[in-house]
Amino acid sequence: MKLHKLSYSLFFVCFLASAEPWIDTSNIYLRASIQQLADAGYIKTPVTTFPLMWLDIGRDLKQINYGLLNSSEKQAFNYLNHQFRMAQKNNKKLEFNTATKDKRFTSFGEDFRDKNNLKVQANYMSNSFAIGLSSSYTFSPQDNDKTRLDGSYVAGFIGNWVFSLGKQDRWWGPGWDSNLSLTNNARPMSTLSLSRRAATPLGIPFTDIEIPWTVTSFMGVMDDNRVINNTLLWGFRLNFKPLDGLEVGITRLAQWGGKGRSKSFGTFTDVLLGKDNCGASGLDCGENKENEPGNQQAGYDLRYSFSVLNTPVGFYGQYFAEDGDNSGSALSFLTEPQIQVGLDTHLTIFSAPTTLYLEYTDTYADCSDTNASTIGNCFYEHHIYQTGMRYQQRTLGNLYDNDASSLVLGFISTISQNTNVTTKIRHLRLNKDNNDKAPDNAIIGNPLTKVAEDMIMLSSKVQHSYKNWRYTIGIDLSNSKFENNIADKNQTNLFFKVEYNL
Repeated sequence: MKLHKLSYSLFFVCFLASAEPWIDTSNIYLRASIQQLADAGYIKTPVTTFPLMWLDIGRDLKQINYGLLNSSEKQAFNYLNHQFRMAQKNNKKLEFNTATKDKRFTSFGEDFRDKNNLKVQANYMSNSFAIGLSSSYTFSPQDNDKTRLDGSYVAGFIGNWVFSLGKQDRWWGPGWDSNLSLTNNARPMSTLSLSRRAATPLGIPFTDIEIPWTVTSFMGVMDDNRVINNTLLWGFRLNFKPLDGLEVGITRLAQWGGKGRSKSFGTFTDVLLGKDNCGASGLDCGENKENEPGNQQAGYDLRYSFSVLNTPVGFYGQYFAEDGDNSGSALSFLTEPQIQVGLDTHLTIFSAPTTLYLEYTDTYADCSDTNASTIGNCFYEHHIYQTGMRYQQRTLGNLYDNDASSLVLGFISTISQNTNVTTKIRHLRLNKDNNDKAPDNAIIGNPLTKVAEDMIMLSSKVQHSYKNWRYTIGIDLSNSKFENNIADKNQTNLFFKVEYNL
C-alpha cells in the first residue's frame, strides 16, 4: 500500500509540472468525481467555481489513502487519475460534433451550442506561464461567427496568482443543471482575469481552524450586437469552506461602460462601492440618469454535505438579486432576489456509481409598479443596458432566462472507467408571464421565447473512451405547450461527437 500511494504521489508531482492549469466546464463526469470525493471529505479545496485549478485538486488527492476508499470512491479516484494522465500526455486534440438541430440549452458538460463544429485544441504549460489554443469552425452558426477562438487563453503565474487573457467558459455556483449567476450557456467573451492559483487555507489565530479559499475576478468586453456596444462586464467571486462539508460562494456581476457611457476610474469605483443606483449614498445621476454607472447583480450560494446511513447527501442553494432603485429607500439596494435549491447524493444504481440530483430554479420577478399587474421582464434586464445580462443572444446565467421555473431530475452514472451515461428529465415553464419586454426586437428581451411555453424534456447521452478516442452520442426529446392558441410542438435533436487526443 505504501508503494501504491508513493506511485500516485510521484505521478501528481510530475503532472503538476506539465499539465494545463485548470479544469473547464466540458466534463460533467469529472466534476461528479470531484464532488463525490469532496463530499467524502477527501478534497478540501472549494469546488463550485470553474475553471477549477488542477493544482488544488492534485494537492488534495496526494493525501488520499486509496485503501480507505469504498468501491464507488475508488472509481471516482480512478477516473480523476485517468483524466490527469490524459491531461499530462495529450496536449493536442481534434474534435468534431454534428447534430440535427442547434442546442437550445447548454449546461455543464455540454460544450457545443451550434450544430456541426470542427475544433482543434492544443495547450502548453511551464512553471511561469500557460497557453491554450482552441480554434473552431462552425458550419451554420446562430450568430454568423463561423471561425472562433472560444476556449483559448494565455496565462502567467506570479506567486500564488494567475493572470490570464482569453475566452473561457465559467460556472459559478453549485447547480448541476443551471445557476443564477454564471453558466456556460452563452459563448465566452474576451476577458482579462486574475485568480488565486491555490486555495491555501487562512488560519484563524489561536485556533486550529483553517479555511481554504479562492478568489477570482475578471473584466470582459461584450462585443456582440447590442443596444450599447462594447459594454464592459466585471465579475467577482469569493469561494471558501469555513467548516467541513460547508462551501460558500459570494458573487458580483456588473455591466458598465460601453459606447457613449463613462469608462472612467471614478465610474468603476462607484460600481465597486455599489453606488450605481440613483439617489444611493448621494449619487446624483442627472435628470436623464446619464450618470448612472451600471447594472449589477449580486448574491451568494451555499452547499452543505453530510452523511445519512453511510450515504452522502448534499443540499445546495443560490440567492441572487438585481440591483435596486435607492431613490425611495436606502434598504433597497438589492431587489427581486431569485432562488435556486437542490439536493444531490451519490448512490449505486444497477451496479453503476451514480450522482443523482433534484434541482429547482425560479427567475420570475414581479416588476410591476402596482399590484394590479403581474408582469415580469426584469431579471437579467436593465433600463439602460437593454440587451441585459446576455451575450450573443444567450443568457449569461440561468439557461432558461427570466420569468422561468425549472424542475430537473438528473443522473450522472459511471458504467465503467471508459463509459459514462447522463440522463435528465426537465419540466420547464418558460416566460411564464406570457409577456416580453420587446416582442419584436431580437436583441432585447427574452431570447428563448416571446410567449409562455410549458415544456417536458428528456435528455440522455452516452460517452465512451477507447485509447485516444472518445465518442459521445445523445438525444434530446421535448414536448412544448403554448398559450395564445399556438399548437403543441414536439422536437427531437440527435447529436454525435468524436474526439481524438494526439
